[in-house]
Amino acid sequence: MNTFVLKLIACITMFIDHFTEVFIPQIGNFSLDGYGSISPVYLAGRLIGRIAFPIYCFLLVEGFFHTHDRRKYMARMAVFALISELPFDLAFQVKGKQLKMEELFSYQNVMITLLLGLVLMYIYEWIKMKYLMQPLIFNTLGVIAIVGIGFAAQLLKTDYGMGGVLLIMMFYMFRGKKLWIFVGGTIVLVFFINVLELAGLIAFLLIFLYNGERGPKVKYAFYAFYPVHLFLLGGIAYGIQYL
Repeated sequence: MNTFVLKLIACITMFIDHFTEVFIPQIGNFSLDGYGSISPVYLAGRLIGRIAFPIYCFLLVEGFFHTHDRRKYMARMAVFALISELPFDLAFQVKGKQLKMEELFSYQNVMITLLLGLVLMYIYEWIKMKYLMQPLIFNTLGVIAIVGIGFAAQLLKTDYGMGGVLLIMMFYMFRGKKLWIFVGGTIVLVFFINVLELAGLIAFLLIFLYNGERGPKVKYAFYAFYPVHLFLLGGIAYGIQYL
């Protein structure tokens, strides 16, 4: 399974997740302990959507190691994170209502989480280069960097927050070690994000089929898919109220 196929799966499952969140009623007649009454269709759509984020985290790490210019990689992610914020708010914060400024930056899109993960890997690589032969300094600075960026994600209220940053670092730290990735991923998903994220373990099985090949080169199409599909979903939801 190459990069193109993984990205395609991530986009499809993400779209199902976001479509469900925007258009499918959440309340239903299915009782789930700790989550109250929930629509089974809504639950199914959201569970399918859990597959997307681990794949994006994995591909982010692979991109970090294969890119020719890590600074440009971070700059590109920053640009798309900024572009995506308004469509993200339109789809999930506004939900057909009038836009209020206090809602505009109350919760940030997942590309900001991915950007923070890139920044953390960049910092960690610098620490490794400078202090790898001094284990105490290396480990201390490494922990400070991970905790600091994780708390930054929490303070900024980014999608997946600290758990998302930790999942990225898990793929970075255990790159190529399937058992450790599965165990580490399970721990992060359950204890730092949400127990329902266990559905994302399906993504790990797909990731383990990765063959290291790129496939068709359509990089910017996948970057653009995130803000474009959010804008369409949010725009449709906003327009429905006038029908």
